[in-house]
Amino acid sequence: MTEADATLVALYQPRIRELAARVRSDRRLSLPDVTVTRRSPVCGSTLTLDMRADGDILTEIGWKARACTLGMASLGIVSLVGAGQTCGRIAEVGDRLEQTLHGKVSDFPAPWEDLSIFAAARWYPSRFGSILLPFQTIAQGFDNLGVSRMGRHL
Repeated sequence: MTEADATLVALYQPRIRELAARVRSDRRLSLPDVTVTRRSPVCGSTLTLDMRADGDILTEIGWKARACTLGMASLGIVSLVGAGQTCGRIAEVGDRLEQTLHGKVSDFPAPWEDLSIFAAARWYPSRFGSILLPFQTIAQGFDNLGVSRMGRHL
């Protein structure tokens, strides 16, 4: 097996596929507080998130996702652990994920530990946009609600 093959095997491990499968079917919310659609210009992945929030706390999300397996896996993690998290915490974790993709860190605080699986994606910058898309979409949703990263209404 070549090094490139080994990197791909590490990237598309079973856990990635499990997380992606979790969000394959659309799950939209009725009466969300905000709906945001974002598209990654590099790969074309598109994500629509319906969000409900209580101040700066994400209480529930729904989705319509058209993304690669990596983008879907990232959304799968957010769908598992995002509810109950603050805007600021989600933004911090998204920043840490971006650092991971650039090879700077690879560990995450509870309950976000599954994001460490994206460390293997650092060799595939064309996938960064899709992997980060759920975090960027949530940030835009909170912005649209007038909530800053610091949890204050704008």
